Amino acid sequence: MIEDLRSSLVAPPAPRLAAADRVGGRLALRPARDEDLPAMSRAHVELLPMGLFPSLGARFVRCWHRTVLSSSHGVGVVAIDTAAPQDELVGFVLGTSDHAGYTIELAQDRRAMASLTLAGLVALVLRPRVALRVLRTRVRPWACRLARRRAAVVTPQRAGPAAAAHVAVMTALAVRPDCRKTGIGVLLVDRFVELVRNAGARWAEAQTSTGPMGATGFYERLGWEAGTQRPAPDGDHVRTYRRGLGAE
Repeated sequence: MIEDLRSSLVAPPAPRLAAADRVGGRLALRPARDEDLPAMSRAHVELLPMGLFPSLGARFVRCWHRTVLSSSHGVGVVAIDTAAPQDELVGFVLGTSDHAGYTIELAQDRRAMASLTLAGLVALVLRPRVALRVLRTRVRPWACRLARRRAAVVTPQRAGPAAAAHVAVMTALAVRPDCRKTGIGVLLVDRFVELVRNAGARWAEAQTSTGPMGATGFYERLGWEAGTQRPAPDGDHVRTYRRGLGAE
């Protein structure tokens, strides 16, 4: 997950899909809804276990996903099997059309921040090993980042030619193992790109592990530009992929 503040600009709200869009015999894409959050969070923890947030469990991830879906910059799409009971979840994509705008919006929403903080504290109490890892690897960077953001609020940057373009971030992309290599992942990425482009994003980014659990080959086959590899706080190595969103 890309956590740094990318821009002081705020993009227009991301457009929402109105209804399910059938893309195959049994497969359809539709907007992610609150009732999808339990299945999405479980899939995230099981299929995307890298990083801190999945290690805090499905309850915390569900709370985090909710902040994205409720944001004016949030983008969430699910792939469902319409022939299964209750439209069974096959995969999902979740992210933001302007990650900086989402971050600012979340920081200003006291209720959402309190809920997310409480869920995180409960998860850490129940997982002492994860709590020790957080103390060892993340407290100092978080404190430094918070100090920089407070300084930015006191001395806001001027908007102008040097201001960063809106950057969309694809936070999570997951497809059920038995449904991989069927094109579902590509369809979800294409829909995400379409939505964030329409919302005014100039670039889209996605981050993945370079290890066996990662998806570096997937993004490279799609033509996304690979950034440099860097170590993650938990000992893994990650790479950021970027794609320009010029008009097509």
